[in-house]
Amino acid sequence: MSPWRLLAVAALLLAGFWLTSQLTVSVWLAREAKLRQADWAQGLSPWRWDFRDPASVVRPGSHGLDDARITPEGLDLTLPGDGIASLSLNLRDGRVDAGAVRLARIEVEGDAPFRLILLAATDGGISDWAEHRFDAGHHAADLALGTPETTGKKAPLPIHGLHLRIESTPNARLHLERLALRVPPCADPACTSLSHRLQPTATPERLLAERDRILAEWPALRVEPGGRFGDIARAIAAVVPPLPALWRGLPGAIALLVLVALGRRAQARRPQPRTFFHPRRELSLTLGLPLVLLLAGWPARETPAGLSLSFAGCLLALALFPLAEPARWRWLGDRRAWRSALAFTAICALLVAPLAALDGGAAAPRDSSRFLRYPLWALAQQWLLLAAIAPRLRAILADERLAALACGAVFGLLHAPNFALMAFTCAGGTAWAWLGWRHRALLPLAASHAALGLWLTQIAPTWLLRSAEIGGRFLMAP
Repeated sequence: MSPWRLLAVAALLLAGFWLTSQLTVSVWLAREAKLRQADWAQGLSPWRWDFRDPASVVRPGSHGLDDARITPEGLDLTLPGDGIASLSLNLRDGRVDAGAVRLARIEVEGDAPFRLILLAATDGGISDWAEHRFDAGHHAADLALGTPETTGKKAPLPIHGLHLRIESTPNARLHLERLALRVPPCADPACTSLSHRLQPTATPERLLAERDRILAEWPALRVEPGGRFGDIARAIAAVVPPLPALWRGLPGAIALLVLVALGRRAQARRPQPRTFFHPRRELSLTLGLPLVLLLAGWPARETPAGLSLSFAGCLLALALFPLAEPARWRWLGDRRAWRSALAFTAICALLVAPLAALDGGAAAPRDSSRFLRYPLWALAQQWLLLAAIAPRLRAILADERLAALACGAVFGLLHAPNFALMAFTCAGGTAWAWLGWRHRALLPLAASHAALGLWLTQIAPTWLLRSAEIGGRFLMAP
């Protein structure tokens, strides 16, 4: 294939990445708005805590949790010597819209009379939002939340911290099950005036940044995508069913597949000329399913562990299934391999360096421990790319340059729906596949991957990259 045709294919890939990212983010927003409206219709709000989940309570800012224990039924709590415990509730949505909620429903049990106080932290300080006294025993009660009509004060909008204070006799035992903030039931979005449509922007990162800015000021808002992407996204969200229970059992099936792959690899002294499936079918099954789920709006919030493990297991099985190759891979490589990887890394680092000057160089905050974790993750990614994906694409496509570009395209799709990251990793994956076939060395390419990944995430402005997160976490970043 001529260089011009390769450039045309690369341009089409970039356009495809943009469309995929825009549509995926729009479907996510449409599905999130649909779920929120379904909650409003039942009087539910996004602010709910199930105390069977350890993440419902944040340890920093809490008091009296030394003898707390998470059980399948909830949180068992023994009050300390002062008879007071304070639970800092995890606000996954960032802030609470005090103007939208009216009641706090709690399920709690105590072996002695106790008093519950819901404290709200706003920019003006911490104040009592609800208070109730309970006798010993089990209770499922609705607590009226303070409003401008009942307190004579302006409603605190928004609330950025919630604390559940418990007061009773020393060493009293309590069992907390659930706490939920309730809204007046409303099946019509217009009756609450809580709907807002976002128009498409140049990048999905900007669209999500605008969504985050709006929700920071009005946390109860239903934010929907606008334009043609919004119309398509709402149509998809309307027909996509809940995630089937089938996927919950998928990790076990994938684990069996990996064990079969290990057994075949242990029995084969040499790579077999054919795999169990044709390479095209293997790649379609492994990569196609996650992309379909992604476009369908799953996961709606965070990536389910079962799906993540299943996808990783599929890639691992591909890497372990023998496939005939012209030459074996080496870990360390020779000087030529390291020289090529170093030259490519230096050129790419210089090309992306001007990104630091965009928007004053404002970058998303990074965890310093990333410098320790990411090289190992880069090594794992590079091994899967070169051992699982690249050989199959090389077996399908006769043109080595086109096969390398296809390898970069697949690698970019694995980083969906982060458009900027998809574009960068497509370019990197193409070059690493090309260098891999020339030098057959893994560690030089893993070092290049780690260096460029860390460099990019440190200098890229927030509006461009948003974060290095992918999948469901991209929607919730930074």
